[in-house]
Amino acid sequence: MLKKFLLILTVILTVNLTFADEGMFPLNELNHINYNKLKKMGLNLTYDQIRNDISKAVVSLGGGTGSFVSKDGLIITNHHVAYRAIQYNASAKHNYIKEGFYADSFEKELPAPGYYADIILDIVDVTNRIKSKLNDKMTDKERYETIENEIKKIEKETEAKEKNIRAEVAAFYGGKQFLLFKKMRLQDIRLVYAPPESIGAFGGDIDNFEWPRHDGDFSFLRAYVDKNGNPAPYSKDNVPYHPKHFLKIAFKPLKTNDFAFILGFPGHTDRYMTGKQIDLFLNQSIPLKLKLFTDIINMMEEEGKKNPELNIKVAFWVKALNNTKKYYEGVQAGLKRDKVVDKFYKRDKEIEKWIAKNNDMLKYKNAIPEMNKIAEQINKIEKTLTIMGYSNFVSTFGAGATIGRWAEEKKKPDLKRDPAFMERNIPRRKRRLETMQRDLIPELDKTMLSYFMKRFADLPENERPETFKKYFGNGTKEELYKKIDKTLDEFYKTTKLTDKNTRLKYFDMSEEQLKKVNDKLLHFAWDFADELKEKQDNLKGLNGKVMRIKPQVIEVINKFTGKELYPDANSTLRFTYGKICGYSPRDAVWYKPFTTLKGAIEKETGKEPFANPKKLIELYEKKDFGEYYDKTLGGVPLDFLTDNDTTGGNSGSPTLNGNGEIIGLLFDGNFESISSDYYFNPALTRSVVVDSRYILFILDKFSNAQRIIKELTIVK
Repeated sequence: MLKKFLLILTVILTVNLTFADEGMFPLNELNHINYNKLKKMGLNLTYDQIRNDISKAVVSLGGGTGSFVSKDGLIITNHHVAYRAIQYNASAKHNYIKEGFYADSFEKELPAPGYYADIILDIVDVTNRIKSKLNDKMTDKERYETIENEIKKIEKETEAKEKNIRAEVAAFYGGKQFLLFKKMRLQDIRLVYAPPESIGAFGGDIDNFEWPRHDGDFSFLRAYVDKNGNPAPYSKDNVPYHPKHFLKIAFKPLKTNDFAFILGFPGHTDRYMTGKQIDLFLNQSIPLKLKLFTDIINMMEEEGKKNPELNIKVAFWVKALNNTKKYYEGVQAGLKRDKVVDKFYKRDKEIEKWIAKNNDMLKYKNAIPEMNKIAEQINKIEKTLTIMGYSNFVSTFGAGATIGRWAEEKKKPDLKRDPAFMERNIPRRKRRLETMQRDLIPELDKTMLSYFMKRFADLPENERPETFKKYFGNGTKEELYKKIDKTLDEFYKTTKLTDKNTRLKYFDMSEEQLKKVNDKLLHFAWDFADELKEKQDNLKGLNGKVMRIKPQVIEVINKFTGKELYPDANSTLRFTYGKICGYSPRDAVWYKPFTTLKGAIEKETGKEPFANPKKLIELYEKKDFGEYYDKTLGGVPLDFLTDNDTTGGNSGSPTLNGNGEIIGLLFDGNFESISSDYYFNPALTRSVVVDSRYILFILDKFSNAQRIIKELTIVK
């Protein structure tokens, strides 16, 4: 995943040390970037070509990015983005995680339930419409609900008027601006190719976020549509989608300072925090999350050790959670090392003095103090909310919560429902109830749910959820622990939530019917879901206040620092630019920007995660490199670094040269830069990219995947 942090560092070297500007720019703000600067760096396209052609080939895969690379809907993305599809189709007999997968015909491509590909068709500014519904007499809660309701109306109206459109409104600059994204969502996605994990995830969690890397993190999916070319759920009768735009693959030597731009869907940054916010985040929120992630991973790994089938079932979540855990470790280390809390508090005090001396800035006087008060109020209940939210890692518990909430929400008119339970989102929720069976382990569910309940028992009595007290009462921790285990043993002996058909039957029941069902685990999860919803509703007033104050905070910080203004990442399509370059992580150390196959062989230990496939070792030893050997690098190119500003969600983003041709796939960031989601430093911010030439080398020489090679347009 892709993260960075800011560290003040002076490096005296003979290489060019000009860095790309920070900022992940929405396509409607490309003109904010000096075009002549990018042209001098190597951009040969116009902004219109990027907006109207190149960007149309880039898709959101829901948490990751991909891009079309053929006329038949072939999508290239990261191995770790496609990992869920690989795991879904794997079994002890056909372990595609370990062995890899290659479909040499359309008929052999495998379904990837839960995946979709969103193509951005249009972007419309709806700020005026939403803000016209607001007035100064509204409470903050009324303000929040008015914005939420108007967004639901806009999305529903758009989808009703325009065929095959998925509409989503996103807030920018803390709620100052609202943009409507019109998308075509392709629902039938299939797995086409994945290298074995020993290539696609070489180095595993040890190398994650580290440099040098030797990870061939790529895979191929394909989008299908019905015979009329319309988006449709999976069907054997569907045909490959034919995109209007697809990207070419560059097969050209790369060198330091070569221009690179990236299009993708970065998930989240928060670079306009106050000192109080970053303080609470670093010293309270992160430690709790690290504790939870560590314990969940340990429980899953212990279960996976029992047999190969169970190991496959837990593989996706172990991988995902390890990635998230290391992310927070990197954020924690970076923020502490750079004393960011102290710097932000100091900046806030300087802003206060600056405002006092400038009459035209007095309108911002209360922005930071009010944001700090909100942060403290949210912090009082965050621990309880975090544990309640993460409890949904327990599949059966999460399913019960979904079923119960849907029984309540389905009675309401669509526009009155919680956005997560509007009709447009129900098919996806129902599909999850089906597909969860592939990785369901009831005994692990019970162990994990017991763990979360015991974390509630650890809290002071006044911080425990009311639902917890209802089912377990009060008492000492030891007494509560025993009651939790006894109660959950009883629940799991009798529950039917472990059965797919029963879950789907429950999902279709009315609230009245569901209340009569004798399934204690269902009602337990339902009660918790209702309490969580109640707590979230109680936060609407604070959230409304945030949307009123945050734009002011962003503006005053921007005016004080003088930096170019850009919106935080929010999973919408963004453009970043930069170049290939190395970096110095610490005194007397310089990291080169390229790695080669030689480095992967040098890391060989014969044990995971540093066990190369036997065939790959043979290719290296025989020097069977074909046309993929780079004389300048002295080996087969593998990964490289750029200074593009990216983050999680950018995984799988095409990294493009000045002609808009893919030179690689972005798949990670360096450890030193993870905390740049909150504090940015161009000297250390690096994105890690798998070289397109290595992708072609593996397809050709290792997998003999000639069908895919022939389908690609390769520019030599």
